Order: sequence, then structure tokens, then C-alpha cells
Amino acid sequence: MCDEPLPLIEAMETAIREEAATGAPVNFYRLEASMHNTRRELGLSGQDNMSAWVDAVAFGLDTDHFAEPWQRYFGPKGARSYEDGTVEYIPDVHQLDERALDLWSQRLDVVDHPAFRARYSDLLWEIAPQLGRRRDPVHARTALAAYELMIAESAYEEFFDKTDAALRMLTLALSIRDEDAKVRSRELLMEEFRELMGSSHRFNFDIVERLLWERNVGTPEITQEVVGALDAALEQSAGEGDRFNAHSARDIGTRLKRHYNGLRSRADVVRVHTAVARAFETLAARSEPMAAAAHLDVAATEYRNAGDEVAFNRVRTARAEAVARSNVEMVAHSFRFEVGVDDMERFLDSIVTPENLGLSLANIANEFVPRISVLRERVLENARVAPIQATISINIHEDEHIAAVVGSVDEDMEGRIMHQAGQEAMFVGIFLDQALERCMSVHGLDSYEIAGWANRLGAFDDLTMVIEGVEAWRTGDWIKTLHVLVPQIELGLRRTLRGLGEPIVRNHPTMPGRQTLLNMGEVLSNPVLQTALGDDTVHYFRALYVDPRARNLRNVVAHGLTGMSDATSTTCDRIIHSLLVLGFWRDIARAASSAASRLS
Repeated sequence: MCDEPLPLIEAMETAIREEAATGAPVNFYRLEASMHNTRRELGLSGQDNMSAWVDAVAFGLDTDHFAEPWQRYFGPKGARSYEDGTVEYIPDVHQLDERALDLWSQRLDVVDHPAFRARYSDLLWEIAPQLGRRRDPVHARTALAAYELMIAESAYEEFFDKTDAALRMLTLALSIRDEDAKVRSRELLMEEFRELMGSSHRFNFDIVERLLWERNVGTPEITQEVVGALDAALEQSAGEGDRFNAHSARDIGTRLKRHYNGLRSRADVVRVHTAVARAFETLAARSEPMAAAAHLDVAATEYRNAGDEVAFNRVRTARAEAVARSNVEMVAHSFRFEVGVDDMERFLDSIVTPENLGLSLANIANEFVPRISVLRERVLENARVAPIQATISINIHEDEHIAAVVGSVDEDMEGRIMHQAGQEAMFVGIFLDQALERCMSVHGLDSYEIAGWANRLGAFDDLTMVIEGVEAWRTGDWIKTLHVLVPQIELGLRRTLRGLGEPIVRNHPTMPGRQTLLNMGEVLSNPVLQTALGDDTVHYFRALYVDPRARNLRNVVAHGLTGMSDATSTTCDRIIHSLLVLGFWRDIARAASSAASRLS
């Protein structure tokens, strides 16, 4: 770090004076942009440029941040991540050092406007530890006084800005244990809470949560007033009047349930659950079928938590009907996927070897097991190409219910990877189809041989049903293929687990003394099997057979949900492929551990 203090740049001071003199509420983002423009226009360099940049950063930091890299009230307003894992913050706060504190302190000494005094003193109080200095309580008191003056003078243009200032006052008062300032801050928050309850402003639940639950903040009188106001607001939000808002009712209900649960008042908790449930029933009645299904899902959960089984069952039935009606809202999207003849030939030549049938089948088995790392990269690439879509959750419908919900990329990467695995099977279906056809043609395979290779590692005691299913596939009977071979895959996985020395039964959950076979999901959850087959292969079987976020074939067949859209050549090719994986999983695991691209 350079020990030389940063010089004060007159042009930066002029920008501050001009912003303060506008007569309008101070706009720090506008000031930051003006400072950066001035810095570029002046062509500053060296220490002068650094000083001007520090001046601008004072107004470019976000407030109420509490995220990387400082986990403090102030923080960068953005960040860029690079492929090597490095993160660049905007502004790059890692360039700040103790000289920034000295510069801001000099600005604080000469500025009179309360908005600037609040900003500089709060920065000095909050960021000092991050830049290697002890905090000075004088800075916290200065910020407190400035925020309070701003509120008193109605200097905030937006209601939520005034609320944020009062919340910040409370934080500062608590941090320096200033009881008088805490009381004043609390009174301001109560005034704003009352104004909020009587207006059309969006709720600020930070006020509620701090007044009710933050240690050494609330009082019994405040709790009584706040809870009473929330109860009244819940009644309005859940009713059918002008202030009806089911989402507000749910947000209010969340806070009320926390309060009443703390008091162990079950009757009040039930009342709140029921009010929220009714609000979402009302909203569903006003919505299109697809949205109605989602709203009724919320209502069903609330009724269940209230212990109202009659209402719960009624809403579940209504939800199923809404899902069925929503099918007419579904729009089919298609795309054209072309593969050049030469490209396909090169691919097939690398997979199918005329001299070695076993190697050809092993290559097919290995090639079409999706790698989790590749799926993850596809998800991230899709997010880069379509960032808005990456933030939207995906509801997956089966028959008359929502079978799964896949969250956003940031919140549910595991779900997105699983969903991508299901889509991947369609995208590469043409390659698998051609590889199987080439192998059948070159090696003259029949159903007995394919079944025999599938049983190479002893997955089946009796191949009769496997042969029947493979023959159905060879003759294009997709319905028979699906219904015969999917149960055989489950059987093969269970026998594979047994071959690894693990039990394949468990105690019956409701009938003492009885045992029942493990289902496919339970088999795939066994740690010994997971270690033996490897993460990629287990993930593949999950995606294809038991996870509703992907293909879920086992459960679709077992629950009688099979439709003609499931009985396709692409789906049945995948079933044949998974048979081959049962015969070559040891080779696939060995190839994965040695990072080999082809088996030998």
C-alpha cells in the first residue's frame, strides 16, 4: 500500500457541492456517475485518479448489502465471475485501503448537508474494520444525528428511503448501546409502521420483524399494537374487498404464525393458516387454470397445516381439475436439429467397431451416459444465453397434478442438472438411434444376443422377459417395450445391489414381521451401489427412471400414467441403452476413473 495520502481533487468537491445545492433529494447514483464522467474528462492518472475514484466509490456502494466480500451494511453493487473462479466486484472494493478513510474523513469535516454527513460518517463507522482500523463511536453518533435530521426535514423522496433510514438509526443505536437513540429510532419506526398500515405502500416487514423479535428493541405495548395491526391487515388482504391481496395475506400470515407459535396459541395459528388458504382459493377462482393450480397448491398446504382435512381434500380435487384444464393452455414448441451426414459417419465410426462386438456395445453404453459435469456446464451456458429464463422456476405436470418444481439456476442447481439430463436424452436421441442401428446392422445382432450382453454382469436370473422386451423394441412395438423392460431394469438394479453384498429388502412400514423389496429409488440411494456404479451412472438411472424433474419412466409406468408420448422410439432406445449399462457398468466406472473417452 502506498503511504502517501490521497490528494483532494477540486472537481470532485465541486460535484458534491452542485448535488447538494439542487434543492431536490440527493441522488447518490447520479452523483457517482457525474464523478466518474468528470474523472474521465480530466484524464486523471496516478494518485489523482485514485483519489477521484475513491470519492466516487463513496456513493457507488449499495446499502443493506450484507453479502460478499465484506458481509457489511455497505458493499459493491455488482460482481462478475470468471471461468477461473475469480470474482471482480463493481466497484472493485479490494482497491480500497486506509487512505480512503482519510479522504472521506476530510470530506465529512467540511460538508454541512445531512445526506452527505450521514453517508460519510456511516461509511467511516462501517468500513473501518475492513480497512484495518478501529471504529470510532463518534462516527456512529454523527450518522445517527444526520439520519434523524433527514427524517425530521422530510428530505426523503420515497417512503421506503425514510423507512430504511430509521432502520439504520436503530442498528447504529444498538451497536453503540445508546438507549436514548434506540428509543427515538423505535418511535420513528412505529410512526412509519402506522403510516404504512393506513396507506397503499408495500409492506416493509423489516420493521415488523425488528420491532417484534430483535433483542432489546420491542416492548409489550409495541408487540400488542403491531400484532393487532397485522391481524387487521390479514383480514383485509384475505377478504374480498378493495384491499384483497393473497400474496400480502401470505406474507402477513408468515409473521403472525411466528408470533402465535411463540405463544403456543394453536387456535390463532389455525385461524391464520385458514385465512391464507381462503385467500388463495379466492385468487385461484379469479385466475386462468395454470395459475389457479399453483394458487390451489398453496391453499392445500395451508389447510393441511390448519388440520382441516375436509378443506384440504376439496382443494386437492379442485387443483387436479385446474391442472387438467390447464392442458389447453400448453403451447408446443418445436425446433429443427440437423446433423451432417459426414459428421454422423465420423461419430459412428468412432463408436461401432466391425471387428469387436463387445467393444461396440461397451462404447455405446459408455458414450450415452451423460456426465454430471457436462450437464452442469450446459445449465450454466443456458443461463448465460437466457438469464431471465434461468431465474424462473419450472412446474412439471403429470396427469392431474404438479409432479415436480425445478427452481432457478442460482437456487436449485441440482434440480436444473436433473432437468437438463431429461432434456439431453431427447437432444442426442438421433445419435443413439443411429449407433444402435449401425451396431445391429454390422454385427447382425438379435434379441438373444442383446439380452445376453445386458446380463454380462449377472443382473438377471431369468432372461425370458428381457428377451421379449428387446424383441418388441426390434419390431417397433414401443408400448410393449416400455411396459416389459422398465420393470426388468428395476429388477436388474436390485440384483446388481444384491451382487454387491447389500440387502435388497426392508421391513414393511405398517405390517410387523413382513418385509418388502426395495424399490428403484431406494436401490439407487444405496451408498455401496453409488460407489460401485459411479455418480454419473447413478444420476443417469435416476433421471431416466425415478426423478419427476427428468423422465421418471419407472414411476410413470408403475402408476399407470403412460401415454402415447412416452411410447416412442427415442424413449425405448434409452431403455435398451440402460440395459447395456447394466452389462457394462464396471467398464464405464473404470473409464470414468481413468478419464478415458473410449473403452478398450
